[in-house]
Amino acid sequence: MKNTIFKSGLVALALITTITSCSKKEGFTINGTIAGLDKGMVYLEKTDEKGDKKITDSAQIVGGAFAFEGKAEEPLLYSIKLKGQEYGIFLLLDNEEIKIEAKKDSIYKAKITGATQNEIYRSYYDNEFKEIQKIAGPIYKLSDSLQQNGKVKLTTEQQTMMDKKWKDLSAFADGLTDKYIIKNKDKIGAALVISDRIVSYGTPEQLKKYYAVLSPEIQKSFYGKQLKATIDLNEKTAIGAMAPEFSQIDVNGKEIKLSDYKGKYVLVDFWASWCGPCRKENPNVVLAYKTYHEKGFNVLGVSLDDKKKLWEKAIEKDGLTWTHVSDLKGWKNDVAVLYGVKLVPTNYLIGPDGKIIAKNLREAELQSKLKEIFSKS
Repeated sequence: MKNTIFKSGLVALALITTITSCSKKEGFTINGTIAGLDKGMVYLEKTDEKGDKKITDSAQIVGGAFAFEGKAEEPLLYSIKLKGQEYGIFLLLDNEEIKIEAKKDSIYKAKITGATQNEIYRSYYDNEFKEIQKIAGPIYKLSDSLQQNGKVKLTTEQQTMMDKKWKDLSAFADGLTDKYIIKNKDKIGAALVISDRIVSYGTPEQLKKYYAVLSPEIQKSFYGKQLKATIDLNEKTAIGAMAPEFSQIDVNGKEIKLSDYKGKYVLVDFWASWCGPCRKENPNVVLAYKTYHEKGFNVLGVSLDDKKKLWEKAIEKDGLTWTHVSDLKGWKNDVAVLYGVKLVPTNYLIGPDGKIIAKNLREAELQSKLKEIFSKS
C-alpha cells in the first residue's frame, strides 16, 4: 500500500514537472519605456554576416511603452531604434526578460536590465576601456599640442618621448584587454571585444592567440566564426603571401588591375577623403612617391569613399598624383573586403614578384623600408 502511494506520488511529481517544463517560456521578452514619447514606432534591427542592417521586428509605442517577443538562436547584437533615427540602443540579445528605460532625445543612453550577456560585454567598456581612455586622452592632447594638429614636425627628442608614451599606452591597454578576454573566455562578450579591439587594432598573431583562448562553444558561435574567417583571411594577406589579385575602376572610368604593376614595387594604400589619419599621412606618401618613383616605386590608392566629388577633391588637394581606384561603396569596397581592411589608413607594400613585403608602413617606417629596398638595387 505504501509502495503504491509512493509510486503515485512519483507519477504526480513527474506530471507536475512535465507541465511546468511545458509552460516554461522559451525566448526573450523586451519591455521598454521611452519618457517624453507617448506614441510612435520602434524597430528591432540586427546586422547580418555581410554587414547589412536588417529590421527583424517592429512595435507600436503606446503610452510611452513598447514590447518585443521572440526567440534568439544564440546571443547576437541588435539595435532598438525609433522610426527615422539612424542610431539607437545597442543590445547583445539573448533569451531573457529584459527591461529598457530610455528618454526620447537620448535613447542611446537607455538603462538596460535583465540582459546578462549584454552586461558582461558592456562591462569591458564601463571598466577596462574607461581606464584606457583616462591614460590615452592626455597623450593624444599632448601629441596634438606638440604637432599643432599636424602643422609642426616633432624634434628627435619629442618623437622619442612620444614613441615611449604610445608604447606604454599600448602595453597598458593590452594588459587590461588580455585579462578581460581570459576571464570571459566562455562568454560571447570576449569574442566581441576581440572583434572590436584586436581585429581592428591588434596584430594577426594576437588575434590567433586570443581566438585559441575562447572556449569551443564560443569559437562555434556567430562571432567566433567571424573571428576564424578573419584569421583565414589574414593568412591570405600575410607577409610573404601572394597579394590577392583585384581590379577596380579609376577616377576616369578605366579598369586598373593589381597585376598591371607586376615587375615593380607598389604600395596599395587604402584610404578615404573623410579619414583624418589618412589625410595626415598623405604628405609622407607623397614624399615617398617623389623620392622613389623613378627608381620603380608606385602607389595605387584604393578609396573607401562613397561620393566621387569628395574623393576627387581630396586627391587634388593633397597632391596625390598616382593612380586611384574605387567602387564608391564605402566600407563595403570590394578590394577592402577582399583584403580584410577594418580601418584606414591601411597599406600593403608588394614586391615585383607580387608577394607582400610589408604591411602598414607609416611615417618614418615607410621611408626607411624604401631606402633599404632601393639602396640595394
